[in-house]
Amino acid sequence: MKADAGRRYRAYPTGEQESVLTRWGHTGRALWNVALEQRVYLYQQRGYTLRAVEQCKHLTAARAELDWLGDLPAQAGQQILRRLDAAYDNFWNPDHPARFPARKKRGHRLSIPFPGQAVEVRKLNRKWAEVRIPKLGRLRFRLSRAIGGTIRNATISRDGNGWHISFGVHTGTRPAAPNGKPGCGVDFGVCASAYISTESAPRLMPPSLTDSEKKRLKHLEQRKARQVTYARNTTEGSTAAACAGRSRTSASSGPGRPIAVRTSRTNSPPTSPKTTAGSVSRTFA
Repeated sequence: MKADAGRRYRAYPTGEQESVLTRWGHTGRALWNVALEQRVYLYQQRGYTLRAVEQCKHLTAARAELDWLGDLPAQAGQQILRRLDAAYDNFWNPDHPARFPARKKRGHRLSIPFPGQAVEVRKLNRKWAEVRIPKLGRLRFRLSRAIGGTIRNATISRDGNGWHISFGVHTGTRPAAPNGKPGCGVDFGVCASAYISTESAPRLMPPSLTDSEKKRLKHLEQRKARQVTYARNTTEGSTAAACAGRSRTSASSGPGRPIAVRTSRTNSPPTSPKTTAGSVSRTFA
């Protein structure tokens, strides 16, 4: 069974898990570059095409000698070599627009692939789930949608938005047959369900609410309108009362009466008695 659909979720690793995943990502990048360089060298020197089956044997020997390579799970290393095989197959396929496999720089997006047999997903509640990763433990992720199929592969990646985990899923659904009509663009909206580039009028979704749901929606809209009106009236009333209070205070002072102005003495330098008396009270004629 091959994966025919993809699922991508936001992952939330702990601090220790994040450091381990970062280290694995750079190890996988180095493994990709070394395996690609080995294939290019053998083809240029001997005209021999090296495949992942032979390179997996070299990987097993290298894992015993290099600690940083042995820290990477064996399933992830083998999956990287299989992806290199797929990159070569796409390059040699005349119907595929892929170019020759490129080397990965240090600033490249980190990714750690795993086969489907190496991971296990467990649902915690309606919004959260966790996946068991070899040598890492349980990794929590946000279950924004149902997986809906058999997991065939998994990839943990990091980009500018953080860590994500992607699953290749076998759902068993077959792609729809082509209808022979020209392609078109579709823009989904809120007021109009969809705008199609080849049509002048938008397409509207038929009403799907039941009678009881319509009544509840109307009740909630009325309740919201009353709350907004009450909040507006309350705000305007309090503002008017404050203005009226200030006007009464100014009128009660009268002409020629001193108005005391309180000033904060916190963190202020000492002033002379003359200056303090002049700043505290002023007489308006």
